[in-house]
Amino acid sequence: MRSVNLPQIITAACLLSLFAFCFSSETKQVLAEDVSQAREGLPGRRVGGGTRSDMFVSETPLVALVPNNNQGLTSSATPTFFFYVPKTQKPQIVEFVLIDENERPVYERQFTTDGKSGVVGIKIPGSESGETLEVGKTYRWYFAIIPDRENRRSDIYVTGSIKRVAVNQDLENKLNQGASLDLADSYQANNLWYDAIATIAELRRSRPADTAIATKWEQLLNSVNLQKLAQEPLVEYNKQ
Repeated sequence: MRSVNLPQIITAACLLSLFAFCFSSETKQVLAEDVSQAREGLPGRRVGGGTRSDMFVSETPLVALVPNNNQGLTSSATPTFFFYVPKTQKPQIVEFVLIDENERPVYERQFTTDGKSGVVGIKIPGSESGETLEVGKTYRWYFAIIPDRENRRSDIYVTGSIKRVAVNQDLENKLNQGASLDLADSYQANNLWYDAIATIAELRRSRPADTAIATKWEQLLNSVNLQKLAQEPLVEYNKQ
């Protein structure tokens, strides 16, 4: 795996040393302390800055579909991350990077957009090489649009964190029954943001005409003040 190459935000990596103090590494069920820790506000950026008028067609900038504090919990070893990519004058290279508490890359992915706006989903594929999240650990993610590969300081990026936690047996049983709105509700009730949005996104893609699913998607985004993105299409769902 090649080394992380996000020069504009590399200084943020030093903040990862704070994770050991802000998050417990114990394996346990989703408890109130997990929720409170996830709200402490570790540094992050939900909206991409540095918008260039010669690059974007859309007025809405790059946005990470995460809570306002740029953090969230998951019960999945291979969660999915969602980002709104604005319409651009031409296709753009984008990059996703996930690193662990020791600043080691867990997963990296680059691909080229088609220039259209929409919500992109990037799933950690998981493999024997370690591309999975461990219970009790927190990870840092970055997602960047790369206008100039020779000048990474021009990247337009968002960044935040994710922590994997264990869940109780009731939720585990619902998970085994497959994606459903009931499962999404249970995820929300347990503050598992990444699981909730991935479940509803999966349902939205498989049943695009279902108004109940569309309403639930809108409600979820509204809960984190991202309702303006509710009508955006899922333009790519990257499972590779």
